[in-house]
This record gives sequence, structure tokens and C-alpha cells, in this order.
Amino acid sequence: MRAARGQALIELALCAPLVVLLALGTVASVQVASARSGLEAATQAAAEVAARAPNGKTAIAAANVRFHAVIAGYPVRSADLVLSVGDFESRGNVTASSSASIDIAWAAFLLLPSRVTLRSQVTLPLESWRSHTA
Repeated sequence: MRAARGQALIELALCAPLVVLLALGTVASVQVASARSGLEAATQAAAEVAARAPNGKTAIAAANVRFHAVIAGYPVRSADLVLSVGDFESRGNVTASSSASIDIAWAAFLLLPSRVTLRSQVTLPLESWRSHTA
């Protein structure tokens, strides 16, 4: 009976570190996936707002406000949006490109990088019903 308890203790000592590493790796992966989906959602929201704007200047201002409002709910740092509206013609496109980083330094002992940079890009056609005044 005593030998069986000792064997179980040795098995636990051998397996526990591996299970802990797998769990922490999973948590880091989920954190990066959450940040990526947040960046994509914020970029999509910014492009949608810009595509409905009446002119280029309003499009850029509204897109930045919407982007920062959406991205605030996600664990990212240094979120940046670049919006290209072209000449805002009736058949033009709006392209929103964004980047952000996520800090996973707590998982560095798993041989993961301490910071991951994420990028997203969305291109949408301008809404045909909006005003085309400059």
C-alpha cells in the first residue's frame, strides 16, 4: 500500500509541470486570440463608420473615435489606425489598417515572445446613398 502511494507521488511530480505548462500556454493563446478578434472588430467598425460618412474629413474623425471606443475593451497596447479614403468618389473604397501589440511577458518562461504585434486590414466600398460633397 505504501509503495503505491509513493509511486503516485512520483508520477504526480513528473506530470504536474507538464500540465501546468500546457495550461499556461493555453491561457496565453486565448489572450492573443481575444486581442486579435478585438482588433479585427475595431478595424471593421471603423471602416463601416468611415464608409457612411459624408466626406473624407468626417470619415477619418468618426473612424478614429469608433476604433478607439471598440478597442478599449480588449487587452491591447499601442493600438493604431490608419484610414485611407482616397478622393472619396462615389465608387471609391475605404481601407482601414490597424496594428496593436499584446503583452504576454508573464508567459516568457514558456519560450514565447514577451510582446506580440497584431495587424488587421478591412476594405469597404463607400455607401452609395451618402452625400458626396467634399
